[in-house]
Amino acid sequence: MLRVFIADDSLGFGTLASAWLEAHSDIEVVGAARSAPEAIDGIRGTRPGVVILDRLLPQPEHSQEVLRCIRAELPDTAVLLVSGMPSEDLADEAAAAGADGHVSKAANAETLVRAVRQVAAPRGDEEDVAET
Repeated sequence: MLRVFIADDSLGFGTLASAWLEAHSDIEVVGAARSAPEAIDGIRGTRPGVVILDRLLPQPEHSQEVLRCIRAELPDTAVLLVSGMPSEDLADEAAAAGADGHVSKAANAETLVRAVRQVAAPRGDEEDVAET
């Protein structure tokens, strides 16, 4: 079972992403948060395999705080950065931030699920994780 935590201040995106992911029997959304402190507490408590992290939670420094916590405390947890910005711009930012992949919030359900599965792949086995 692939355990996913969603950290996004947009209730609409979080709800939609959760529904899309939970439609798959091998994916379980174990928690969601709309702020950095909630996300850090939730991630520590649930220890997910993948965190979907909004690049603006609600500001970039809050997302960076969450990412630093994940890397320090749960280094095997993959991070998928999401944003409303164009994919090519997000790719550079995701790489610079140390995220494992990225996807646009404009992506469809299939693209989001594929991106989550790709970042969850064992390190060294994953393809280039980007929105296609």
